[in-house]
Amino acid sequence: MKQLSSNRRRFLHLTLASCAAASLPWQDGRAQPGGVTLADVNRMTLDAFVATFGDTFELAPWVAQRAYARRPFATVTALFEAMYDTLRSSTHAEQIAFLGKFSDLYNPAPPTGTITGASKGEHGSVGFDRLSAAAAARFEQATKAYKTKFGYTYVICVRRYGLASILSELDRHLRNDASAELEETMKQVAYISRLRVAEQVTGPGMPKVYGDVTAHVLNAMVGKPASGVVVELHEMYGDEARKVAQAVTTADGRADLMKNRPVPVGRYEMRFAIGDYFHKSGMPVAEPFFDVVPMRLFIAKSEESYHVPLNATPFNYSTHG
Repeated sequence: MKQLSSNRRRFLHLTLASCAAASLPWQDGRAQPGGVTLADVNRMTLDAFVATFGDTFELAPWVAQRAYARRPFATVTALFEAMYDTLRSSTHAEQIAFLGKFSDLYNPAPPTGTITGASKGEHGSVGFDRLSAAAAARFEQATKAYKTKFGYTYVICVRRYGLASILSELDRHLRNDASAELEETMKQVAYISRLRVAEQVTGPGMPKVYGDVTAHVLNAMVGKPASGVVVELHEMYGDEARKVAQAVTTADGRADLMKNRPVPVGRYEMRFAIGDYFHKSGMPVAEPFFDVVPMRLFIAKSEESYHVPLNATPFNYSTHG
């Protein structure tokens, strides 16, 4: 029992000590809210439009330049679609040249002028520095094989995928033929650029680019919300896990673990520190049997909402979909 109490205290200490947002890997790379309105965009000169959106499609100002003629844009989604349609209607050679300008994901120091500031932030949020030497070597080998096969680097919207999913997607993409892979890569370009537009511009008809992960804890002994429960979200990579979010339940028992960002595709474990909660509740119960309650889940759609409810006592728990 003493060991259990010690573990609970250690869990809580580590959680609260790391509550600063900057300590979590996925807080990096999140863009600031857009400071440009759609009305501003529709009033822009060509030069101002290209200056604003020239890097939205990586190092390809010609996309913005050609899309400018489609003003005025009725919605923010229409603005994105005008630029994406411009890229999709370009020649095959132009598309391959465009993809050839993307910087490798696993490149800690790309040469100046070969990557946009947005890509630097996006790549930095992935956590490649946490890969084992063997996994890093495998990833480098696979990216080289990819470039040899397709003629451009592996492109994926890293903010929509967990680290393990990025690696597994690379393996899957390597099995495509050139035509199928170009289509898949263009979809990833759409995800990347749509996120950038949504975070650059505010106005009517915003594209849906964010999801959320929430939890709710009910104290089943009294039938009331459990306030003050520490909840952590860990990304699973094989048998390893890294904490990517944490929250403490509010007075209504709710914990917002992830919001205002895409929810990366991948396997997760949500951990509820119910042992500490009941230990501190002051309720007349014996030493709680459960310490940290784990739940495994798989997130497949980055723009959806995922909610995990937990009904708990010191001796049992349940959940429902």
